[in-house]
Amino acid sequence: MLHKANPLNEEEVRLIESKALRSILIESIRLREQVPSSVSSYPAAPESKHAAQTEEFPADFSCQSCLFFDIETTGLSADTAFPFLIGCICCEDGIWSRHQFCIRLIQEERHLLSSFFEMAKKARFLIHFNGNTFDIPFIQKRAAANGLCSPLETLISIDLYQRFRPLRNLLHLPHMKQNSLEKYVGWEREDRLSGKEVVAQFWSYAASQNSASENSLSPACNVDGVSAKQTAELLLRHNRDDLLGMLQILKLEAYHVLFSGKNCVFKKASCDQEALRLSFSPILPFPHPLTLTKPVFGDEDSPGISLTVNSLSGYLSVPIFHGTLRYYLPDYKNYYYLPLEHQAIHKSIASYVAKEYRIPAKPDTCFVEKSGCFLPLPKNFPAANVPDFLKEKPLFRENYESRHLYFEYSEGLAQQETLTVSYAKTLLTYIGSAHEKKRKSS
Repeated sequence: MLHKANPLNEEEVRLIESKALRSILIESIRLREQVPSSVSSYPAAPESKHAAQTEEFPADFSCQSCLFFDIETTGLSADTAFPFLIGCICCEDGIWSRHQFCIRLIQEERHLLSSFFEMAKKARFLIHFNGNTFDIPFIQKRAAANGLCSPLETLISIDLYQRFRPLRNLLHLPHMKQNSLEKYVGWEREDRLSGKEVVAQFWSYAASQNSASENSLSPACNVDGVSAKQTAELLLRHNRDDLLGMLQILKLEAYHVLFSGKNCVFKKASCDQEALRLSFSPILPFPHPLTLTKPVFGDEDSPGISLTVNSLSGYLSVPIFHGTLRYYLPDYKNYYYLPLEHQAIHKSIASYVAKEYRIPAKPDTCFVEKSGCFLPLPKNFPAANVPDFLKEKPLFRENYESRHLYFEYSEGLAQQETLTVSYAKTLLTYIGSAHEKKRKSS
């Protein structure tokens, strides 16, 4: 069996040990717990009997206790196929290295699995791309077929595919294949082989190795007349790029974190007659600029939130509504409605109004009208579940049937940092959840 080990270069190590990744791993669970489940844009990880799965990075995550891994197999079914190459990235004695185990002979599968398991025993977290669906179940089944006890069941599994899948519509990606995500973040792999071509290359490589073993012939060339060493390098390069590609797409966490509505630094807010504008800095650099406009109430006729994010800066713009809206009082039985005044008043003062000018209020007539300027509240936040910064503020609507909510804009609001920051985070959370809902319905 071929075992190739290479230390990671400085750039690759920075991707793993960067401030960005450490912040994500530590903060993600805490931030998720603070976002109401009704607006969360990330689905639960699927149930499995395999490695303990979590879609959020555990708060006690340690970079040096993780193992990135990827496998190459001769087919999709573990009943009829087997792994011929397993690659992993791990930290040993403070040094990050890439290890690749490649079968020379078909009979070496057991040795291949055992070598990988020895490395996995030293880890606590397993990071992969779509491994919850394919890699882990495949390895577990092949381990059982070879009479091996797999340590993967004791590890926490982190599937990057599941983690970044909610971003598909937001980033306008046709699909969520790993090579597409790599291109999105600006990384180009050296490998050009498709999955089918990799399998064909392996069978060619294995044939040359078996021929050399059985017939004592030189393994210098495989059945296609290509150097066996070159064929092995092609296989290793494909697997290597799968591993390094996982490090590259970690950059997508910038979007994941921003749309949790928590991790960004707001710098300035300004208002005019048309819009409230906020500038901010994401804590993680964006690998690709993002510009979008999202209807604040979900329908195309509603006002749009504009968002622009570059590498280290972002801007939000929310239109201001001018006109007359209604605040509906919750305890309508304690109010009278004045048809001529077109408003409700409390019973304690209604006694001063002649009976012919007042009638008992109903839910749809128990309101107070107000004219002025208002800011919209995204549809994901019904009146019963508004953000904390609006708990003490009245919410206005155009009429009783409307579910479009507004809060009053007052002069100087842009200077109220706590309120503007909370509002901006609410909008970012809405944008992320709205795109996830669109993905689920498509």
